[in-house]
Amino acid sequence: MTGHRRSDARDDVLATLVAGAVEAADTLLATGTGQVLVRQVAARLTANAVAARGHLPAGLDTAGDPDGPCSLLAAPGGTNQPARAAAVTAAAITVSQCDEGLRESRGHPGLHAYAAALAAAEVDDRNLRVFLRALAVGWEVGARLGLLLGAPRPGVHPHGGWGVGAAAAAAGTVAGQDAAGLAATVNLALTVALAGPEADTRRGHAAHYLLPALGTANGLTVARLADAGFPATGPALPHLGRTVHQGDTDRPVDAALLPRPLLPDVYFKPVGVCAHTLTAWTVARAMARDLPADEVAAVTVHTYAGAALLAGRRPANRLARQFSIPWVVACALLGTDPGAPDGPADDRRARAARLAERVTVRHDPGLDQGYPAGRPAVVEVTTHGGARLTGRARFHHGDREDPMTADDLAAVDAALLRTPGVPAGAAGLLHGLARAPGATRLRDLTALVRGGAPNPNGGPPPVPAGPGPSGRKDTTTW
Repeated sequence: MTGHRRSDARDDVLATLVAGAVEAADTLLATGTGQVLVRQVAARLTANAVAARGHLPAGLDTAGDPDGPCSLLAAPGGTNQPARAAAVTAAAITVSQCDEGLRESRGHPGLHAYAAALAAAEVDDRNLRVFLRALAVGWEVGARLGLLLGAPRPGVHPHGGWGVGAAAAAAGTVAGQDAAGLAATVNLALTVALAGPEADTRRGHAAHYLLPALGTANGLTVARLADAGFPATGPALPHLGRTVHQGDTDRPVDAALLPRPLLPDVYFKPVGVCAHTLTAWTVARAMARDLPADEVAAVTVHTYAGAALLAGRRPANRLARQFSIPWVVACALLGTDPGAPDGPADDRRARAARLAERVTVRHDPGLDQGYPAGRPAVVEVTTHGGARLTGRARFHHGDREDPMTADDLAAVDAALLRTPGVPAGAAGLLHGLARAPGATRLRDLTALVRGGAPNPNGGPPPVPAGPGPSGRKDTTTW
């Protein structure tokens, strides 16, 4: 389907996009490697959500009912309100920040699709296979919407924007909607897409968490309304493109409309910080192998426009630290975790704060064309002895150009599960997501993290050990 561009407002553009996404997801899930990849995404996002338990903003951290069908993951118990569950889970993933994305989409399709798929599958008492397919379809829809719409307008944060369509597609898939029905549902959901301020994020304002929370809840709610017969509406993409995005019409968007799976191009974060900081982190971490942090007198980071906004040297809290290149680079040089939650002040945090004061971030217009094909950064270090060291990179570890191994992914997941407050049973849940048969009841897996509350259905069955999903090419027995 060549020749379509972002300005094309024809009614069939979204239908073509969604049909391609559904075909791509099913193509992916018809292979053993594709099944493993979708399970890896599910495990990573689950680890993010449970790692936020005890670290959510007030109001999102309220414990639920032990018998509620929808897990909260980042709070004990559950709820019979799927929109609440989806909102809490989406916010929790953003709190931990160690998620996934598609670089060219400039966002995180899985963040919205996962939270909606989980809540919808649990409230409807569906199995693991249904949940994983919903995650894959929602991810593919969200990734394509990001490609089609392009960069958001300056000052707009992408969370809760086109992600509402990813959430709607995931929840609609759980409900059994076909491609045409999903297209109508996604279109309806895009009428309530959010356009929140990017500056709140850098300043560490908790309002940032409302974007993924309410965007995901909106998408799930619209999907359930559409399934109940709520009327369809006219094309929503043109309005969203004009008001929230830059409306660039020069670049073809064939990748958004073709049925090739995009999920194999996913990136995973190695630490819980904004992806725009990760290339500088990668460079500084490599330099630190031969450079004691005490010898660093000054650091200058040259990068593209979007990353250069993350220049704050004195981040006020965890969220602001996750979006501060000076903080992230300082932690890389010291060998500490830049995305760690707030805790008792210690010498390592004080050293990182002092070093961050000596990191300057500069916009290099010559690097702007390198994004989103990469995330270029040049790091210059001056030592107290007067030596000048330079490192550069276009990609971070976890990008598809420098992918993590299965062991790498498992190590990051395990690190997330060591976050203070993670519920007992979290490791068992991740093991089940990775290895349980598709027919496993999803609620029986998530019961493992409900704070020890008894499962009214008798508790989770044992999760079989073994090599994981098979390589058979079907989606009925995996």
